[in-house]
Amino acid sequence: MCRCVSNSATRDQIEKAMQCQFVYPDLYSPNPIIRGSEEVTLSVITSEASDRISFAIWGMLPSDYDDEWVHFQEVRDTLSVEKDDLSSWNEYSEAVKKRRCLVIVTGYFVYHFYNGSLYPYYIHQDHKKTFCLAGIYNVLDDGFKTCSLLKSPATGVVASIQNVDNTMPIIIDRLNYKLWLDPNSSEAEINHLMDNTAQRSINGYPVAKEFFKNDIVYESILEPVAYPNIPFKTS
Repeated sequence: MCRCVSNSATRDQIEKAMQCQFVYPDLYSPNPIIRGSEEVTLSVITSEASDRISFAIWGMLPSDYDDEWVHFQEVRDTLSVEKDDLSSWNEYSEAVKKRRCLVIVTGYFVYHFYNGSLYPYYIHQDHKKTFCLAGIYNVLDDGFKTCSLLKSPATGVVASIQNVDNTMPIIIDRLNYKLWLDPNSSEAEINHLMDNTAQRSINGYPVAKEFFKNDIVYESILEPVAYPNIPFKTS
């Protein structure tokens, strides 16, 4: 399960980290909580345009889809897909072969259930730097891109925190960006990247439960909060 990510980096920070520029720079603004339950866009670098940053609607749709995004998501949630389920839908299996992307974030969220309550945790890299999640995408007939995140079994810090799910987004190591985006990469190379999510410098900690209130976003909402009897993981 991955229905919320964060991208609190500035445009300049992202362009410096990714060593390329946004196609439409004025459309980007930092957002500490990006909720997949709404029709939102993510910053992506695609295999067909690996030298620039564009946007994709979160939740992949068939290329010839004409109806409302929310209607399709009610029938099939395509915000994320486990790597072992890529063969479950032709759009997925074709995209992982031909249309891979890097989804640029500064973090994502997982959850810990304890004593009748859910506690949100923020997963990030050291110094809350920009990093990239593995994604696949489609291009609609009108030119808009839609994307899904790829997931693998949870390990490391994430596995020690969350207890309502057993998966996590796949992180692509910076050294493998080109390999992931290269349309000529072999199936074996792509499978290796999906089976070996980057775990280096991954940290996590609990944040305020106001996270669950969609209309509440404030400057310190990503700051750590200590709760009694709840694990507080920093590395």
